[in-house]
Amino acid sequence: MVGTRGELDTLLDAELWQLSDAQLIAGVPAVTAQIHRLQALRVSLVGETDHRRVVPDPAHPALKHWLANTPAGMLSVSEASRIVSLARLLREQPDLAAAYESGGLRADLAVLIGAFCENPPKGMPVDIVPDIRKRLIDEVSHGTGDAAALRKSITDLRDAFAQTPPAEDTDRNEFYASQTLNGRVVIKGDVDSETGEMLLTALSKLSAPVPGPGGEPDPRPAALRRADAVTEMLRRFHDCGAGPVEGGEKPHLTVLVNINDLHHCDGGECGCGRDDYGSDDSGNGCGSDSGLGPQMMWTGPLSRASTRRLACDCNITPIIINNDGVPLKLGRKDRLVPASLRRALIVRDRCCAFPGCGRPAAWTDAHHIIHWADGGDTDLSNTVLLCRYHHRLIHHSEWEVFIGPDLLPWFRPPRSRDPDRNPLPAHGRTAA
Repeated sequence: MVGTRGELDTLLDAELWQLSDAQLIAGVPAVTAQIHRLQALRVSLVGETDHRRVVPDPAHPALKHWLANTPAGMLSVSEASRIVSLARLLREQPDLAAAYESGGLRADLAVLIGAFCENPPKGMPVDIVPDIRKRLIDEVSHGTGDAAALRKSITDLRDAFAQTPPAEDTDRNEFYASQTLNGRVVIKGDVDSETGEMLLTALSKLSAPVPGPGGEPDPRPAALRRADAVTEMLRRFHDCGAGPVEGGEKPHLTVLVNINDLHHCDGGECGCGRDDYGSDDSGNGCGSDSGLGPQMMWTGPLSRASTRRLACDCNITPIIINNDGVPLKLGRKDRLVPASLRRALIVRDRCCAFPGCGRPAAWTDAHHIIHWADGGDTDLSNTVLLCRYHHRLIHHSEWEVFIGPDLLPWFRPPRSRDPDRNPLPAHGRTAA
């Protein structure tokens, strides 16, 4: 087995093709063991540095920030923070440190044991904590257990001393939703296992990859699929009206829009006198003279393209306001796409009609080909089912959709994709 420093140096200097099969097989575990020894040594050095309260660099007084920047780029701040936390934990529990440094205990298992023994259940006598720690170390040392088994043992101990396990403690639950400067919303949370199970179960099917019509893989990365799944969960929640009443109404997305913001300006055809970029000589865009533009109640400004997309399939309550945004008159609510029309669209389109998509009809919006605010009718000849992604694409790109002589949707790609812009049939259809 390769294990000495000289043999490891040989591996570092060798061309891999020169190594024999035996050297390759022996080299991997030897290098892994050496890496663990070096990591354990780093943790010990960090622990001693922290214990002495040494400040290695005044520019980075926090030990985790110094560690993340020495050498720069080798560790993230979160990785450095975990190393510092582990070093502090092991320094307070020498028997745990010995098991980790010997290579018999992984870092993640050491953290689980150390955190439990650092904050044992209130009913557990202090004098039995060392014996409990030794028992837990023996359970999982030298590959005899895994994290799931260790968590089960810790849960059993908490149950024995009548303490709610951390995974089930709802008092620890946290959820943050913070708006960023660019208008996006950052979500961060820490929830109990039951809530997490419900969330993961709901996300599982909605975030599954959707193959293309030819069997090609879903191009969306996993993170984007999960984000799309969260959007779909929220949309279904609001659509079914299952939430509590707030302010006399069921939960819904509220957007304040000046009627001019729904009209399309393409270089003066709307009669506003603006240029192709939606601005006149004074810099005012086509739309509200107040300059506020579309506004959402919680997150603020919304682009006109997204406003027009949302207005495709929603309830609209006309409210006449003056230039200062003061309501003057409230109109009646009108559902643009009734259930009967949506059922007919499902029969015709069957799914998202965008070529190559095919996401289920339940995941789609009813898009107005000629926008309702521009005089478009709400009927089969002017609507098409599009999933949320392709609905955004149609509103924010040069893709166009129209109903052909066969009374089915057709799509015209942008010139960057097809200079001739030859129409493409809807998903699942073929050109005649």
